Amino acid sequence: MRAKSAPVEQSLALRTLVFIPAWNEEASIDGVVADVRTHIPDADILVVDDGSTDSTAERARAAGVLCASLPFNQGLGSALQTGYLWALREGYDFCAHLDADGQHPPAEVARLLAEVQANRADLALGSRYAERTEALPGAEIEGEDYKPTWTRTIGINVFRFILTLATRQRFTDTTSGMRAANRRVMKLFSENYSPDFAEIESLQLAVREGLRVEEVPVRFLERQGGASFLTPLRSAFFIFKGLIVILVGMFKPRRHAEAER
Repeated sequence: MRAKSAPVEQSLALRTLVFIPAWNEEASIDGVVADVRTHIPDADILVVDDGSTDSTAERARAAGVLCASLPFNQGLGSALQTGYLWALREGYDFCAHLDADGQHPPAEVARLLAEVQANRADLALGSRYAERTEALPGAEIEGEDYKPTWTRTIGINVFRFILTLATRQRFTDTTSGMRAANRRVMKLFSENYSPDFAEIESLQLAVREGLRVEEVPVRFLERQGGASFLTPLRSAFFIFKGLIVILVGMFKPRRHAEAER
């Protein structure tokens, strides 16, 4: 009598990558990595070191996580595209990213991943301004809520209006860097991602390509260390250039439409 074979373990277990773009964030990277491990324990962690001149990369490696170091500072868009490309090439089913300055609680990132893993969205976007219809599980997160400067507030409102108009989908927080995605998004963003206005243009691109983009209400906290590079003058320039990017994006041909020709 043939012995019954042992049950085959689920070799197709879904894999998740959380990647953290970081540029000179030695003051906060340890705490962010530790929080991700606590709240998203089943995920692998990748720090994308965007040419830091401090000990960000060394601290990431000492913490025992994956680290991809770019040869020089290339900007947030390049760092994010590196993360999406890594996730795609290494066969991950889902990915998420959050800032390295401690503003994005990993407990909230876990909620975004849950939306994508449940197939309710291809891309889930954490929004500081989306209407909350019920008490959030992340309400017990300790820390002072993030308060944007007046220049950021102006920019957020302008981009919210223009992107909603351009995509015909309502957005409340177009510059949020807290997101989760599936492989459809990984493939799209690994091939097409703006180096300058990654957050804004990527949303426009995703909607135009027919992906399901959903906002999820989340909390943001004040940064744990370092300082933002955005001054009032840079913010004004960011707003102006961002509007140009959105307008140009409205007239770009859809990639899937080109493939059908």
